[in-house]
Amino acid sequence: MPEELILKLNHKLKMRFFVVSVLVLTAIALFTASPAELFAGLVRVNASTCHLFSDFVAVGGFGATLLNVALVLLFELIVIHLAKATITGTALAALLTTAGFAFFGTNLFNSLPIVLGVMIYSRIGKIPMRTLLLQAFMGTAIGPLISYLAYGIGLEVVLGLPLAFLIGLFIGMIIPPLSASFLRFHQGYNLYNIGFTAGIIGLMAVAVLRLYNVDVQPVSIIDTQHRTELILLLLTIFLSLLLFGLILNKGSVRQYPKLLANSGRLLSDFVVMHGSGLTLFNMGVMGLLTLGFVLILQGPVNGPVAGAMMTVAGFGALGKHPRNCIPLMLGSTIACYFHRDLRTSEAIVPILFGTTLAPMAGKYGALVGMLAGYLHIAVVGNVLPLHGGLNLYNNGFSGGFVAAVLVPLIEAGRDALARREAKAPPRVSGDE
Repeated sequence: MPEELILKLNHKLKMRFFVVSVLVLTAIALFTASPAELFAGLVRVNASTCHLFSDFVAVGGFGATLLNVALVLLFELIVIHLAKATITGTALAALLTTAGFAFFGTNLFNSLPIVLGVMIYSRIGKIPMRTLLLQAFMGTAIGPLISYLAYGIGLEVVLGLPLAFLIGLFIGMIIPPLSASFLRFHQGYNLYNIGFTAGIIGLMAVAVLRLYNVDVQPVSIIDTQHRTELILLLLTIFLSLLLFGLILNKGSVRQYPKLLANSGRLLSDFVVMHGSGLTLFNMGVMGLLTLGFVLILQGPVNGPVAGAMMTVAGFGALGKHPRNCIPLMLGSTIACYFHRDLRTSEAIVPILFGTTLAPMAGKYGALVGMLAGYLHIAVVGNVLPLHGGLNLYNNGFSGGFVAAVLVPLIEAGRDALARREAKAPPRVSGDE
């Protein structure tokens, strides 16, 4: 069968997989709550300020949160269809990541203007929208800024809603050029590059708000009642990805070591490099790895933790695999062991999201990966006040700084060693 035909067939199968996922999530939501309760919960989700950490399971209820996830996914699938795009690794990563963040920060209200803004940029710049899906979907990281402007600064609704929408359109228009520029800052070693971009935008926005005495502070609204339900849901999602990948790959994982040998540095699209089947299998493996890690630590499973697991699984299509993620997780765990309670969201979430620096381990080895994970924990809590929690991808913001410091130092050290070895006198072998 021609390769182009295989790609089209796999795309259709992946689209159907996600459409079925939307329908299943909707059905579960309808099973857990009445339509009236779901509507009321969805209104609360879309009318909240959404900044870190706003667990939608606590804000709107378990059923309404699942419905929010389904609606975000459906919206993005429609955009993919209209853009005539193929679901490669970038789209897979964006779909699962934004679905994960629909548990604690992303909703239709704060996503729509950003995605539309990227579409406007695409039209003005005459750039195919199918090449900007990652920026459009992941750009919703700054969605809480839209919600905060609409509901959190005391404006009348008739003023706050259009102002927030217009600013969302503007942000969507500037995300593509900014993200391309900031990629050079960390040289592709921070997988959540859009998170770093959103962090800079959030920093500037919060600075302006504070000029007008509007102080934005992170919040902590965390659900504690639906651990079992979320575990079962996540287990089903990750097993489905793994099995779907095995089906597409006809049960073979012989080429998996080749995927594991990849450094993961941006832009490592595993679908393009290794095929859809092996990529989906890796996504399932990464999801199960994170779920097993949390269960072993007896950590909480709530909206933010679920979102972190979904993100790691999503980036199993765009750079992450067990070989380059485990060292980061170990380094972050060591840092948290001495300074935080490992059985809290405050430890679990940054440990999982710290795998944004997976290419560091993939390129420079496990010890460097552990060091990067350790430093990430040290940095991540200190950058949160800069954007007040309005950037959902706070770990991507932190990861950009860690990579920007470590990579030049490592490269300088390697270059110095190479120059020293080049100047060393040749060794003379033979009998003395």
